[in-house]
Amino acid sequence: MKMESVKKPRVRIVGEEKVRLKKSFVKPWLGIKYLFKKPVTIKIPFEKIEPAPKYRGFHTLDWKKCIGCNFCGQICPARAIEMTWIEIDGKIEKRPHPKVDYGRCTFCQFCVDVCPTGALGHVENCYLTTSGMEEDLELYDWVPIDPKKVQELNEKFGDYRFPVERITFNKETKETTYYLRDGTEFRFKVIGYGLKPPAAARPKPAAKPAQKSAESSKKDEGSKTEKGKG
Repeated sequence: MKMESVKKPRVRIVGEEKVRLKKSFVKPWLGIKYLFKKPVTIKIPFEKIEPAPKYRGFHTLDWKKCIGCNFCGQICPARAIEMTWIEIDGKIEKRPHPKVDYGRCTFCQFCVDVCPTGALGHVENCYLTTSGMEEDLELYDWVPIDPKKVQELNEKFGDYRFPVERITFNKETKETTYYLRDGTEFRFKVIGYGLKPPAAARPKPAAKPAQKSAESSKKDEGSKTEKGKG
């Protein structure tokens, strides 16, 4: 049998003389007409638009429901979630909570879908603007707060902005403070990262009382004297 020959398409290379653009004195002035048209973009944060229903915005977290399973961190394609151990008012949380890095997050919300207890959620809030200062970058890496508090802020302001205005870290007390938009403050300490509890969160072994050791030594001495008498 004869093999049919396959014709290869011819590739034409255009010469440089045909690609060169002709000089024009009119085209640079054509952009002037856009000066008299309305801008397409909006002036953030002075203007706002209504997001679509169930828009995938910032995260919320119900700390009481979170069991620290790390399903959210495992499914995150951008590796934007890190499990964090937290201490509030001298009490360490029983389970670690997810910390979201919005410098990495793609807002796919896989983490919300996989959460077995429904602790991790999202809201329509989508505006996060800063002055570009280094301390403002703390806003992009945070442990989400309770959804009820975020809803309360939305009802008060209604502009779908980030619920926290400023985040500070005290080097002396090692305390992180969230300054919410309504003036309230939320403080806690980050004592470690990962699934395994840090040394501060591990239960301390029960110390043996000194009295028992003294009593046992006395019993040993008494038994020795009785044997000597016999």
